[in-house]
Amino acid sequence: MNEIYFPSCNFTKASLESAKRIRAYLKERMPVAGCCRVEKLTYPQGSTALYFCQACRETLEKRAPGQFTLENLFVYLADDPAFPWPDYSGLTVTVQDCWRDREHPEIFTAVRTALEKMQVSVVEMEENRENSVYCGTLHFEPRLPENMVLLAAEDSHAISHLPEEIQAKLMREQVEKFPCELAVTYCNRCTAGIHMTGGKGVHLMELATGTYDR
Repeated sequence: MNEIYFPSCNFTKASLESAKRIRAYLKERMPVAGCCRVEKLTYPQGSTALYFCQACRETLEKRAPGQFTLENLFVYLADDPAFPWPDYSGLTVTVQDCWRDREHPEIFTAVRTALEKMQVSVVEMEENRENSVYCGTLHFEPRLPENMVLLAAEDSHAISHLPEEIQAKLMREQVEKFPCELAVTYCNRCTAGIHMTGGKGVHLMELATGTYDR
């Protein structure tokens, strides 16, 4: 099977050291592509494109429909016997599942398998897996009446285009649902939304590459 790794430009900007570590690991095993938006995609038909950014998946689906088998990188790593998972024994987290992955249950399972391999305990929130209503400022379905009214009043705008104080108010509602102070994300948008409120969020790739300092 021909596999190609598509790194996330947004994750690289946010977590350069983590991005370098996973790139170095995968580069020994397969080609590493450039940005999914401009990459020439000159790879054999039927190759497997490994991604961990939801935006990369959406871009590849649009740019090269049918050319690749798309596989989430955490699904791949969960089955990789050689991957050197760090040990975070004693760490307890909540998983913030991404709304954009609601039709990809294999990702929900792989994320939790990865955490288990790192000895991380998970306390689930009610809106988990396919029940997630959250993808940072890209998508959020508020439950608090005042936030429902607030969002309805701004209905002609994407959340990310609203004034920052309104974005932060909406994101704060989500953070307050977490049963644990620290939330593990696997989506750049989800991570940014949590950080916007001052909440504690860590991308799963930072845990997997050992760059998270607890």
